[in-house]
Amino acid sequence: MKFIEKVFSVKNENNRKVIRLAGIKVKIKKQKTTNLALEKRISCLESQIQKLQTNCSRLLKFVPKTHLKLLEFHIVEHCNLNCKSCVHFSPLADEEFLDIDTFTKDIQRMAELSGGDVDTINIFGGEPLLHPQLIDFLKISREYFKSTKIQLVTNGILLLSQNNEFWQACNQNSIVISMTKYPINLDYDLINKKAKDFNVEIKFFSADKKDSQWHFPLDFEGKQDSVTNFLNCQEANNCSNVYKGKFYICPIASNMRHFNQYFNTNIPITEDDYIDIYKVNDIKEILNFCSKPTPICEYCNINDRTFNHKWEVSKKDIKEWT
Repeated sequence: MKFIEKVFSVKNENNRKVIRLAGIKVKIKKQKTTNLALEKRISCLESQIQKLQTNCSRLLKFVPKTHLKLLEFHIVEHCNLNCKSCVHFSPLADEEFLDIDTFTKDIQRMAELSGGDVDTINIFGGEPLLHPQLIDFLKISREYFKSTKIQLVTNGILLLSQNNEFWQACNQNSIVISMTKYPINLDYDLINKKAKDFNVEIKFFSADKKDSQWHFPLDFEGKQDSVTNFLNCQEANNCSNVYKGKFYICPIASNMRHFNQYFNTNIPITEDDYIDIYKVNDIKEILNFCSKPTPICEYCNINDRTFNHKWEVSKKDIKEWT
């Protein structure tokens, strides 16, 4: 995005409007007497530049990244909060914990492929605090990724019931606790204080309680255009999941099995929707895989995605995902 701003941008500097277009910088001094025709042309140019910026940003999704920005591991499939319309389908999942040996094998393999060059790793769920071996997952994550930012993504319900060993493990392994302030009866100030007592970094996704949620509908017939969807998806080429040796480009793909099982549907996850991390030769194969849509993209109704719905607990109604 910074590159795009250097190529296409409009800024105000010292009473001048500075337009940069394809490396050419033009300064236009603001006049006390407005030239309406000139202002109209400038306004039109600004609009065109903004469209170019947007289109370039979208097209960059098809350009493989130089390294992995984000890597997520789901260590628990079920949840103790179960938000309505959850894109991980956690409200629909049976109680399921990831085996520590499987996780160790997979994260070691990703460390080998990436050379440890991953910006952020999320230990995710479901709700990861439900896992009885959570501390081991945190230690192993840091063992294989020495300098990566590692986040424990949690709803926070169980944080205040964690013992000192958990907090010490977070401190010793530089684990960032990342959570959303849901509109539930939870003392977020006390959680923040607990983290500070153990010198553990805690990050809230927003300063205030989140009283809204999004709705990401599915197209059961798979009639959507995968390329168009990939261009318009907020998470395209930006979010990746590893589950039992398989690398997926989004949580919908990696967790669709829960939806299919609960509602007895058959939205297909094919071999083209993931890449086997034990069959690739290097990280470039994975980065290239991330920069292209997969067949499951045809089952996301991206144009009908909506936001700012009232936050609610899931009723496990199929309409939450349609």
